[in-house]
Amino acid sequence: MRLDDFELDLSNSLLINSQTQQQYHLTRTELQVLEQLALHANQVMTKGQLACAGSGEPVMSESAVAKAVFTLRKHLGEHYENIIETVPKQGYRLNLREQSPEWLQKRKKHLLVLGVGILVSLIVLMMSIAGMHKYIWFEQAKSPVKQSRNVTLESQELLHLVWLTSPKASSDQIDHMERSILSALNKCAEVQWRYVYLAISNDMQVLNISMEGVDDDGHSHVRNIKTSDFSLAPTYISSLWLEEVSLCG
Repeated sequence: MRLDDFELDLSNSLLINSQTQQQYHLTRTELQVLEQLALHANQVMTKGQLACAGSGEPVMSESAVAKAVFTLRKHLGEHYENIIETVPKQGYRLNLREQSPEWLQKRKKHLLVLGVGILVSLIVLMMSIAGMHKYIWFEQAKSPVKQSRNVTLESQELLHLVWLTSPKASSDQIDHMERSILSALNKCAEVQWRYVYLAISNDMQVLNISMEGVDDDGHSHVRNIKTSDFSLAPTYISSLWLEEVSLCG
């Protein structure tokens, strides 16, 4: 007979702790009292009812019942002693967790195993998708490429040219823009710029030019210029545009 974490072996008069496998031999009185409490689990049993041990007449005294309950609680241990509850002025009650039918327990176990299997499969699938992400389904975003070099103008002034450009831009496009800018700067009577930064937007439609230098008074000077070109093969810079914006100052 199952009593939560204990087994009651009626044929051998044994109370067995299923967790520790420790066994306690019960006297006839203790066995009868515990059997009646187990048969009426979660119900209050009076001392008189327990004394009858399921028969019509008492087979033990009520004091013997109280002594048996005391000993049974010692066997159960401190952690389980409240399984046998004293109900004041009424009697005793054996408090047990309600046990599901065996078929329902097997069903729950089967569903638990099935749920764990599905969860593991989903985790493996998500890991596979994450691993395939950058190789098959999606193109990785490409980071801008930074290039820089020093250029000596015709006026013998040193210019630091820095490109921050999209990898989509061709070398011909870059060479064209660089030659156009340097040609315009070489036409200047005086060039105060020391750094020229160029960047093409990711959609290849906008060219940003930032120039940094020092004016005649020694103060830092910065100028930002932006030009757009929505053609299929953008060049961004034209002679007319260079005349309009004047890169000299």
